[in-house]
Amino acid sequence: MEIESEITIARPAAEVFAYIARAEELPQYVTDFESVSQESEGEPGVGTRYSYEMKRGARGTFQWTEFEPTSRLAWHGPAVKAGPGSMEPAGRWEITPAATGSRVKLVMAPTPGGLFKLLAPFMAAGMRKGNEKALERLKQQLESASAQS
Repeated sequence: MEIESEITIARPAAEVFAYIARAEELPQYVTDFESVSQESEGEPGVGTRYSYEMKRGARGTFQWTEFEPTSRLAWHGPAVKAGPGSMEPAGRWEITPAATGSRVKLVMAPTPGGLFKLLAPFMAAGMRKGNEKALERLKQQLESASAQS
């Protein structure tokens, strides 16, 4: 399963990347997250590990598997059991310069297991809608932060 959503944010790629790279900020724009905490030491980079809790109670971990400052971040984590299925989190952020700031693409690429394999087409529609809302919130936060600076 792979779900893509894009938006243009009126901020430089370096600023967008720096914000997204701090995964503990995820609950600010992806409202399904209750909390995200960095588990490994140091500044974010390849191998930086995070633990998370979703609002619906699922808990898990993920880490940055690609970390190309200003342009690309990818993550992966072990499968998390949820009811009759499981979901292995994975995906990436792609950030490219645009005339009015940065083009931000969010690609969710989770691997469903159990009953979730059968429900994948329905889950994809919900994920797409959630991603679009998350990107809108990300845009609002980054653009309003720049207005306050």
